[in-house]
Amino acid sequence: MFDSVRARLTLWYAGVLALSLIAFAILIYYAAAAIFHERQDESLRSTAQTVASAYVEEFEETHSLAKAGQIVFAELTFPNRYVEVIDNTGQPIASSRNLSGTVVTIPASILAEVRQQGSSLVTVGNLRVAVVPLSSDRELGFATVAEPLAVIDGGLSRLRRDFFAGVPIVLLLASAGGYFLARKSLGPIASMNEQTQRISAESLSARLEVKNPRDELGKLTATINDLLSRLESAFEEQQRFIADASHELRTPLAVLRGETEVALDKTRTVEEYQQSLLLIKEESERLSRIVEDLFILARKPMAAPAALIKEPVSLNEAVRDCTRAAQVLAIRKGVKLNLQDNSSLLSLRGDEEMIKRMLLNLLDNAVKYTPEGGEISVALCRQNGHAEIVVRDTGIGIPEPDQRRVFDRFYRVDKARSRALGGAGLGLSIARWIVEAHEGQIKIDSTPGRGSTFTVELPLK
Repeated sequence: MFDSVRARLTLWYAGVLALSLIAFAILIYYAAAAIFHERQDESLRSTAQTVASAYVEEFEETHSLAKAGQIVFAELTFPNRYVEVIDNTGQPIASSRNLSGTVVTIPASILAEVRQQGSSLVTVGNLRVAVVPLSSDRELGFATVAEPLAVIDGGLSRLRRDFFAGVPIVLLLASAGGYFLARKSLGPIASMNEQTQRISAESLSARLEVKNPRDELGKLTATINDLLSRLESAFEEQQRFIADASHELRTPLAVLRGETEVALDKTRTVEEYQQSLLLIKEESERLSRIVEDLFILARKPMAAPAALIKEPVSLNEAVRDCTRAAQVLAIRKGVKLNLQDNSSLLSLRGDEEMIKRMLLNLLDNAVKYTPEGGEISVALCRQNGHAEIVVRDTGIGIPEPDQRRVFDRFYRVDKARSRALGGAGLGLSIARWIVEAHEGQIKIDSTPGRGSTFTVELPLK
């Protein structure tokens, strides 16, 4: 039961509501008790003043305290209240008929207080008593009016019973309403759960229904749909990656197996064995390069900064070393390779081997697609707080529609020619990943038939 969000929300709601109702009931109870006692005191004082006024009037006519008391109590009736007239010492002079058998003794200190303040209220036993002087200028005595406290206690008792009966009923009804509202509010989440459970790796194209895109659940649904879109793209990319990797690995493996079978088919001369072993060696090297590139790309989904070694790297030396290494390929191809390094010393914190790998991939790509007699230039300079490496060639160029995809894994503009040159379509993808892992960016500007320019910007931190 407590595993349900609806149940937990209802319990929390009921608990908070119960505490609120109890606090409210206690507040109302004590406020009502104060009001009841205040009204009782005012009523008793008013009755005592009425008795005192009537008694004085009769006394002025009869000039007898006892006679005046008889007339007043004969004319006035006081249901549920005890009325008594006492002298200055507290001794009774006259009282109402219902006071028989009831003794109301007023302390002398209260009588002294009444003379000074004009009235007083005191609790005697289970009675609330109001005391006022009969006359403010003559010491004739005092009028006292008493009422049982049970009158107030009875009203408060009824109020308590109402609270004890009403609070649980209100709490029960409110909890039922809270459960209904929680169920109705969480209904879309249950629907989202059912829809999400039906989505699998084979049905990632399905999307959740967005009923109200402006509320929180609608925004959550939109976020889940965006997540599904990214997962669908990731699965498609993974499937495409596996298919392309299988295709790239199939060719060298087929060559290795075929050449081995041919070599073992019959006895051959030493020269023929050497040619077979040379072919096997070349295909093995190509296979090793592909596997190494795949291993590098396998690190791509990881957090790039954590996957790299952070150490001081001199870009001037890295560019010179890579240009010197690529010079061998350029001379073999009949391509001129120039280095333009007129900048001051530039360094950053990063992975030196990865940076060199990125530069060699760009230079190798430029040599492959630059025809004999062409020219390649490498430039290093400082630009707006960044190190800028520019690799420019006069090769075949890249059509504009293909420029956005040349950094995708296994993508090649001319697939047949790329395979003939030994490329697997991974070099530029690795180069971009290395640049982005160093918080930089790589750009391409190419014109078919005139060449390509790759610009790498790396932050100098």
